[in-house]
Amino acid sequence: MNVRRHAAIGIATVAGAVLVAACGSSSTPATSAPASASSSPTALAVQTGNPTGAVTLTEDGSSLLYPYLQKLESGITAAYPNITLSAAAGGSGKGQTDAISGAVLMGGSDAYLSAGQVSANPGLLNIPIAVSAQAINYNLTGINNLKLSGDVIAKIYEGTITTWNDPAITALNPGVTLPSTPIVPVRRVDSSGDTFIFTSFLSATNPTWSSGPAYGTTVNWPSVSSELTANGNPAMVDTCHSTPGCIAYVGASVESTALVDGLGEVELENASGSFVQPNQTTINAAVTAGATNVPASLSQSLIYESGAQAYPIVNFEYLIIKSTQSSTDSALAIRTFLEWAISTTGGATTDNLSAVNFVPLPSNVLSKVNAAIAMITG
Repeated sequence: MNVRRHAAIGIATVAGAVLVAACGSSSTPATSAPASASSSPTALAVQTGNPTGAVTLTEDGSSLLYPYLQKLESGITAAYPNITLSAAAGGSGKGQTDAISGAVLMGGSDAYLSAGQVSANPGLLNIPIAVSAQAINYNLTGINNLKLSGDVIAKIYEGTITTWNDPAITALNPGVTLPSTPIVPVRRVDSSGDTFIFTSFLSATNPTWSSGPAYGTTVNWPSVSSELTANGNPAMVDTCHSTPGCIAYVGASVESTALVDGLGEVELENASGSFVQPNQTTINAAVTAGATNVPASLSQSLIYESGAQAYPIVNFEYLIIKSTQSSTDSALAIRTFLEWAISTTGGATTDNLSAVNFVPLPSNVLSKVNAAIAMITG
C-alpha cells in the first residue's frame, strides 16, 4: 500500500469551493507591503494589507510547526504593524480541535483534515505554509549511520523485534557490531501530527501495521512492555536522550537539538531501496515527486515517495482555518499573514526555513494555496 494514494483523494466540498475561488475571485491586490508568493506565477490576486485595527492571530497545535511560527512572529508585525501572531504548541490534534471550536483562529497541524472532519465542519481549510520532515533517532553509544527500514521499525513498535542485534537489523547493517541492548520504543502520548506521519510511513512499509494500528494522530498502539511515552517533540528528544537503547520519531524542527544531545540519526530505506537522512536535498526530492499529485483540497501526503534521493517521511505543515471569519479585519489579517508566510520575500526566507530544517512550498502548489487563502472572508 502506498499511503500517499489515500491522501490524494480530494475532499469534494473543499475542493469544489477552492476551484470556484481560483476561477472567480474578485479580490484586489495588496497596496501595502508585498505579500504574495514571489516564487510562483499565479492568476489569482489575493487581497492583503494592514488591518484598520489591531488583530492578534491566535494559533496552537503542532510542536513540529511551532518553532517555525515563532520565527515568523516578529517579521509579520514588522511588515504589518496591526497584525500580531501568537503561536503555541500542544500537538496537532489540539490544533485541529481548537480551530474547529474557534478557540484559536489558526490550528497548526502536520496532518491534513480527514474527509470526516471536513464533512462535519464545512468551511474548514487545509492551508500548507511549508514542507517538513521527520527524523528517526536512537541512543546507542558508538553506533553511527545506523540503517533501518520502515518494516523493521514497525516490528520494533509492534514488539516483535526487541534487541538491537536482532538479525533483521544486523542484515541491514553489514559489518557493524550491534549490541544486545534492549530496544526502548518511544512514542507520543498526545494527539500528534508527528504520530500521523510516522504511522503513515509504517503503514506504507509494513502490511501488518497497515491492517492493524494503521495511521492517525492517535492509534491503538500495540502493547510493548519496554515502551515509553512523551508529550511533544522536545520531550521525545529528552526521553530518548536519557534512555539508552531508545528509538524515537522526532520532527525536523527540533532535530538539531537531538543531534546536539548526542542522539544518532537513522538512515532510512526509501521506496527505491536507498538509505537516506533528512536534509534539504532529500526532502526536496520527495516534494518534487509528490507535488504533482496535490489536489485542490490540499490534503496530500508526501510519505514514501519514489526517487533514489527521496526521504521517506516528508509532509506539508498545515494551518487549519475557517473560511468565514467573524470580521473583515480578522479575515484580512489571516489572508495577509498566510500570503506573507509563503512568500520567499516574506516569511519563507532561506534563513527562516533552514533554521528549522523546512523547505518552501513547491511552485506548482502555490496557485492552489493562493486559491484557498482567497476563500477566507469576514
